Amino acid sequence: MPQAPASPAGPVECTVAGLQARAPKGTTITAATPVAAAGRVPAHCLVDGHATSVGNEVNFRVGLPQQWNGKFYFVGVGGLGGSIGSLARGLERGYAAASTDTGHTSDDTTWMSNRAKEIDYGYRGTHVTAVAGKALTTAFYGKPIAHAYFDGCSNGGRQALMEVQRYPDDFDGIIAGDPATGTPMQVGRALVYQKMLARPEHFLTQDAVELVSKATLAACDKTDGLVAGLITDPTRCTFNPDVLACSGGATTGCLNAGQLDVVRQIYSGARLPNGEVYAWGFPPGHEGSATGWRAWISGPEDPQPQPDGTLAYTGRRLPSGYSLAESNMRALALDNDDPSFSWRTLRFPADLARMKTMSDILSPLDADLRPYQKRGGKLLLYHGWADPAISALGTLGYYNRMATIVGGQVKADAFTRLYLIPGMHHCSGGPGPNEFDMLTPLEQWVERGIAPGPIVATHRTNGQPDRTRPLCPHPQVARYTGTGSVDDAANFRCEVSR
Repeated sequence: MPQAPASPAGPVECTVAGLQARAPKGTTITAATPVAAAGRVPAHCLVDGHATSVGNEVNFRVGLPQQWNGKFYFVGVGGLGGSIGSLARGLERGYAAASTDTGHTSDDTTWMSNRAKEIDYGYRGTHVTAVAGKALTTAFYGKPIAHAYFDGCSNGGRQALMEVQRYPDDFDGIIAGDPATGTPMQVGRALVYQKMLARPEHFLTQDAVELVSKATLAACDKTDGLVAGLITDPTRCTFNPDVLACSGGATTGCLNAGQLDVVRQIYSGARLPNGEVYAWGFPPGHEGSATGWRAWISGPEDPQPQPDGTLAYTGRRLPSGYSLAESNMRALALDNDDPSFSWRTLRFPADLARMKTMSDILSPLDADLRPYQKRGGKLLLYHGWADPAISALGTLGYYNRMATIVGGQVKADAFTRLYLIPGMHHCSGGPGPNEFDMLTPLEQWVERGIAPGPIVATHRTNGQPDRTRPLCPHPQVARYTGTGSVDDAANFRCEVSR
């Protein structure tokens, strides 16, 4: 793995030769291009290269702005990696910004059968890029980096937690949004699809999803004492989908027995024989709209009946969860490749033993963050309560385990915050306020010791702001003060839920 040089020795120019001469061992610079300012992105040196991992090469890109703020910003990547994330946000703020393809390209059809590339995707590719990127930044400016930050959502959130757990010295501050949980998440998806696509009548049509969404809102909106079209805390809702069961011969405006079984599976998740949660179910609320269940679970197009009586997606517009379940279960789940294995053949919990090695590679489940706590790092977690891709209950469970391990809520609060975001779908979207800035409060915490409190989030319709709401650090939630607009964050305060 690349090792950073011990100290800077004066700046270098934006050339391959200049940067290569100062690159850490195992790092190859393939391009160094001066880029003119464009819009909000300042003039910068764009560096491409790869870092040697164990049995693999990990591609990366680093942007080095002319007007540098003295800090380093790493951009996490979503899905299955394979492409480098945009550096624009970091560059706009004056950061030296970096990202990686996590050790394979999107057109590589073999990487899921290559253990070195699997490990680099799982965790090592992020680390070797962080080492190389920070070393090149130091070399380019001839100055040490003041602070290093990581920011990612979804798979980027999974990368973030892997960094916290495995490489606590890489970053001073880390943002982990809607973090993917690896194998348990994919197992949970498989169990849903096994039921939903077993028979045509089990499928959740768009009408069925909207029926569920309206019912959960009607049942849960009022639990915070304010009816405003937003479920503030789904854990306080006791919605029972059985109230939607068809009866008296009805076939519309209700759910049949197969559909109800699927909805229960989505909400309940999966438990091991000892009662321990393995795959977290999803909290009720805001299932509808284009970015809800239709985007991630049921899909924008209906699957088609097959000769064996099951359903299969045959069009090009697949639900994202199905695409990920297909690829993961087919090629990334097992310790040893088995062409006959898929989400359809998964046996829970019998097959978990076959998945242990890959689960260890992919799943950020170790909540012992004491090494990161001890080195003084700061972690901001956030998750949309209405995320239909990755359950917010999983992130809450992880946070609660972490707090217990590090010594209780007070000690957890000294280096970690969790924000659970009402009505937000996966990383963005949904009816709740879903635009916010986590980086500024993280900087304030790391650099000035000012611990984060409420963070104002905005919802937009057709590009225009129409609602703001404070995001409160768990276990606090936003409570209406009783006066003023319910769409104005100024009229809410953060309180511990009772």
